[in-house]
Amino acid sequence: MENRKYNSSGSNPLNIEPGYLLRRGTAYMFGFFFLVLILAGIISFNQVVKGSVTLTSKNPPVEIKVKRDGKLSAIFYKPGDSIVAGDIVAVLDNPASQKDITFLKERLGKDFLKVLSLEALLTEFPVNLSLGTSLQAAYNRFLEEYHNLILENTLGHNQIMEQGLLQNINNQRSILNSKEEEFQLMENSLSISTENINRHRQLFEKGVISKFDLEKVELEFTEKNRQYSLLKQQMIQLQADKSRAKSDLEILRSSEERKLSLQEAELVFAKQNLLNEISEWEDINIIKSPVAGRLSYNQVWGVHQNVEEGDVVFTIVPFMRKDLLGKCIVPVQNSGQINKGQKVYLKLDNYPYREWGMIKASVKSISEVPSRAEVPAYIVYLDVDSLVTSYGKELILHQELIGTAEIVLEEVTLLKRIFYQFRQLWTT
Repeated sequence: MENRKYNSSGSNPLNIEPGYLLRRGTAYMFGFFFLVLILAGIISFNQVVKGSVTLTSKNPPVEIKVKRDGKLSAIFYKPGDSIVAGDIVAVLDNPASQKDITFLKERLGKDFLKVLSLEALLTEFPVNLSLGTSLQAAYNRFLEEYHNLILENTLGHNQIMEQGLLQNINNQRSILNSKEEEFQLMENSLSISTENINRHRQLFEKGVISKFDLEKVELEFTEKNRQYSLLKQQMIQLQADKSRAKSDLEILRSSEERKLSLQEAELVFAKQNLLNEISEWEDINIIKSPVAGRLSYNQVWGVHQNVEEGDVVFTIVPFMRKDLLGKCIVPVQNSGQINKGQKVYLKLDNYPYREWGMIKASVKSISEVPSRAEVPAYIVYLDVDSLVTSYGKELILHQELIGTAEIVLEEVTLLKRIFYQFRQLWTT
């Protein structure tokens, strides 16, 4: 029994001295926690908004789409060729002749031609042009209006009427001049007859002549006075006929000018309608370059290829690239904190950022209202100074670069962000 006894004072845990780790562990834990707080107050943790970004230049490459289903009947340039604005790149298969349409457009682009004969009209605007159904109807109307204008100028119906009126006016002028001379003689004769009858009346009162002689003289005076009045009425009638003929001539000329003006207006309208039809035909059948640059093929490899409406068949890359521009689409959440001048870091899919680095940019502007897509979003425009990355590598912009943008809203420390979580508890 004595061997089983033990020293109770030596085996009591309360009487055993703690080890070194237990004696110093509390101090180490406190020091570690204090160090974490210091680091949390030093290390910054950026608050960012992420969005998809497209990086291009302010004169970006231009995509050329076809506007109808069809087949490419001709392609005039190869990939990489230099072209200028307005060059015809390709033509879609259609029943019209591009050569004839170009010829007609050049003729219509000249100053208004004063064609004076039907033969000259057929020379200037042949009837055997291959224009297709839609253009042919407009061209026929143009030729018809031009034909009517030529007939108005060449038939001479109005000219014959005008010559007749002019001849009538001249004849009336000659007759009127003759009547005026006759009227002058009649006035002189009537004046003499008046003096003669007065003298015979005085002689009759003195008894020198008989009453029969006086009545004879009075009868002659009455006849001359009647002839004088009749001649005066004839002159008034001739003057009225002359004025009426002049009025008819003015009306005829005015009517002729008005008719010609209306016919010329109809021709101008027909010409403009034809030009509009040509422009519409070119818009859907001719593929032109809107800008100068280098040609790049997209969904096309050669002639006789079928294409569908909306297909991007060519891309024009401008020769000179202007300032870089980024277009970023960000979600509505936290978008209210985006302001002009904030830093932006671009991670491009074309050049993986872990290998090439990131591009630095800044916020230029943000749209006032979100887009009306299924998922509303704001559009943020970015200023990009250069394509030199954070690793010192310069990227090449062929057409456009896509990737992810991180907009730095606020640079806050890790400690501050931790306390943000308890702000609501403090304010409530």
